[in-house]
Amino acid sequence: MMAKVTRVTSTRKPGRYNIYLDDEFAFAVDEKILTSYQLFKDTVVSPELREEIIAAEYEQKAYQTALVYATGAIHSAYQVRLKLIEKDFPDFVINQAIARLIDLSIIDDQHFAEVYVDEQMQSGKFGPQGVNFKLRQMGIDALMIEDALVKYDDESQRAHVSRLVTKLFDKYDRESTSMARQKVMKKLYQQGFSQAIIEKEIAQYQLNNPVDDDEMWENLSREAEKIVQRYDQLEGWEFERRVKSGMYRKGFDLNQVSSWLKDYQHR
Repeated sequence: MMAKVTRVTSTRKPGRYNIYLDDEFAFAVDEKILTSYQLFKDTVVSPELREEIIAAEYEQKAYQTALVYATGAIHSAYQVRLKLIEKDFPDFVINQAIARLIDLSIIDDQHFAEVYVDEQMQSGKFGPQGVNFKLRQMGIDALMIEDALVKYDDESQRAHVSRLVTKLFDKYDRESTSMARQKVMKKLYQQGFSQAIIEKEIAQYQLNNPVDDDEMWENLSREAEKIVQRYDQLEGWEFERRVKSGMYRKGFDLNQVSSWLKDYQHR
C-alpha cells in the first residue's frame, strides 16, 4: 500500500530525522538517507521503497558507528570490524561500511602499521618482534608489517635495550646475579627485542657494574633465612638438601650457600 510523507521532524540527535507516513511515525533516518531518498513532505513511499530505505538506514548506521570509531583514534580495519561485530551488525553490512571507509582513506592499514611502529620506536615498549606480534593481533597483513618495520633498526633497538637493562637490573637487585640476569633476559625477549642485542647489552652492563660481594651476600642471606624457616622442622642431611635445593632454584652459588649454612649451624 502506498503512503505519503506527511511530516519530517528533527530528533534530539543532530543529523537525524523522524519520518511520518500518513500522519503516523514510520522510522528515523540519517540526514544522508533523508536527502538520498528525498523524504520530504508529500513524497510517495511504496512498501518496496520503505524496505529499501530501512535497509539503507541500517547500513548508514553501521557506517556512522565505524566512522566515529575510526576517526576517534587511528584503528586498523580489523579493529573496526570487531567494533561493528560487537554492535551486532551482520557481515555484509560490516563489509560495506569498512569498504566505504577504505575508499575514503579513513581506514588505511599500511599507514596504521607505520604509525604504530613509529610510536613503539619512540617509547621502546616493544622490540621489532613484539611490534610484529601486536600488529598481527590487530589484523595487519604480514607484508605491510614487514614494510613498516624496515625503519626499526638495530641502533634503535640497542638504545632501548640498554636503557631497559639498567632499569630491570635495578628492579631485580635483590635477586641472585644469575636469577636477575635470567629475569632481565626473559622480560626483554618477551617484549620482542633481538636476543643477540639483549645478550650484548646485558654483558656490557655487567662489565660496567661488577657484582658487589657484600650486596650479593646480603641477598643470599635474606633468601636463605626465608628457606630455613620453611624447613626448620627438618634436621641433618635432609635439612641441608632442602635448603640448597631451594637456593639453587633461586640462582645462588652452592659453594656460597654451603658457607652460609656452616655459619648458620654454628650460631
